[in-house]
Amino acid sequence: MGDQANDQEYIRRFIECYPPVDDPPPLEDYASPHRYDALYMGDDLEKALSSVSNDGGGLAWGLSNRMRSLNDMYRSTDDSKYLEADLQCIREVLRVRDDRIGKKLWTGKVVPAWGSDKYADRGRAVFAVHTGIVAAAILEFLILVRSDEDLDLGGETEDILRDVEEALKVHDPQWRDGPGDGEGHYIGMDQERVCDGKPLPGNRLSAMGWAIWLSWTATGDETHRNRAIALGRYMKGRLTPSPDGAYYWPYWLPVERVTREGSRESIRGEDTSHAGLTLQLPLTLGFEGEVFRREDLERFARTVTRGFGRLGGGILFSSITGQSDLNPLHYIGAASRWLALAEVDPGVGEPIIQYYQRYKPLPNPWELSQLILYAHRA
Repeated sequence: MGDQANDQEYIRRFIECYPPVDDPPPLEDYASPHRYDALYMGDDLEKALSSVSNDGGGLAWGLSNRMRSLNDMYRSTDDSKYLEADLQCIREVLRVRDDRIGKKLWTGKVVPAWGSDKYADRGRAVFAVHTGIVAAAILEFLILVRSDEDLDLGGETEDILRDVEEALKVHDPQWRDGPGDGEGHYIGMDQERVCDGKPLPGNRLSAMGWAIWLSWTATGDETHRNRAIALGRYMKGRLTPSPDGAYYWPYWLPVERVTREGSRESIRGEDTSHAGLTLQLPLTLGFEGEVFRREDLERFARTVTRGFGRLGGGILFSSITGQSDLNPLHYIGAASRWLALAEVDPGVGEPIIQYYQRYKPLPNPWELSQLILYAHRA
């Protein structure tokens, strides 16, 4: 099949997965604080907190994203009720840490983090990507609450900070300096066998890098700042610049640094869902003026406009290189992650916003909060 035929077949499958909405609502109705409150506060939040567990990864991939959504809603509205709701979540998350509920990893250790029984064939393991995602959501809250005059946590702030720092330290044995000057990365250890001793995939590195950068912001821990920057250098050196002006990369970043351009078609791109997490550390550092410069952020924007959003009209590919072999139902994920790039290129908004308005009538809490926070920039 030629490229055009492949695209048409993908569009057919995409529409099967996401039947188009007959009369898409305007953005101000689709993404509003009123709608967020109606869908995801009150009873819905209480239900989400009724059985908090990471045994199946639900805390990392579910509740932590809701926590981030509450942080986003506070940023959008300055309403303390969202921080108060997030505090409820954080208390539950810390209550179910493995050391507090007595759950052992397959190694026999009990650690102050959140293990999962789902992903490693050897048994329960603690994953850097899970710790990073959960810790980042909590650290965001702690940074935001400093500027809120209506919510006083007293000594609880220090307790929460201590608990999340303990979780991050669980992964210190996985840290490796190098291989290049100023670089660093985490390796797999006691998780899936396929990861043992290898640099973790980009999305997992990014999750930990994001969390330890926020840890430095919250605590002034220079070790965490330096490691986040070293991770950023490691990742930047393994992204492929394309002649179309974008960055592309696979799920497993190359072991060696990339030294030449590569076309979109020559790379088996990471799925759009995981790639949105891989993007998180580069975005965080880039907006802070560290490692990634504006031209790098512009390349990430073209990953949207010339990669997975290249067809326009709200049709999104399930891999960042716009290849058509992955199932669109499972691999697009929270495309709203990429909307922060509207700050450097408003054009990233068109395919993503139209995807939600035309094809996803019910976004999850984090998708909705990100649309509320970022869509106006697009």
